Amino acid sequence: MGKDKVRVSKKRQVKTYVELWHASNVMLEKARKDQDGSLHHIMASLTFTAFMLEAYLNHLGPKVLACWDELERQLSPLSKLSLIAEKLGFEMDKGRRPYQTVLEVFTLRNRLAHGKSEVLTVNDEICGINEKFAKLIFERLNTKWEDYCTLDNAERALRDTETVIKELHKHADISPDFPFSFGLQEASATLLPDA
Repeated sequence: MGKDKVRVSKKRQVKTYVELWHASNVMLEKARKDQDGSLHHIMASLTFTAFMLEAYLNHLGPKVLACWDELERQLSPLSKLSLIAEKLGFEMDKGRRPYQTVLEVFTLRNRLAHGKSEVLTVNDEICGINEKFAKLIFERLNTKWEDYCTLDNAERALRDTETVIKELHKHADISPDFPFSFGLQEASATLLPDA
């Protein structure tokens, strides 16, 4: 039996956006469990959320636009979203949730992806040594992106981007109805005849 020849065939469908969705959820759960020092888990969750939405747009784009391959690298994630939404015939109110959150998530993504070193400063005058003085002296100065990295923002970002993906998926009429299913893998083995 050990010398028999066997042909093995395997095929796996990988939905990158679902893997990124899962990664965002894992990082968010870690942040919930240990909120002390959770900034990096929250930052990772928010980043994976932004990546997830763009990966979904890249998944959906070729299904709704024949010229997607020509456009994909030229368009920003927000432009991709606008183009696909227009093609599917629904309007986004970018001033309201969930689309307002999408703008925030992509802003964070861009700040991190194109990050630059910063020097943060505060110059404030206060009267006396009191609680305001203590807060001013000991509170850490944060960048805008650090201020955005909160558990509430990460949870809202994940929920809102899931909503956007479900809306796009519904309008595109893609099967299965639930867009967050992992890809499948299939395998087969065939015993080859002796030569």
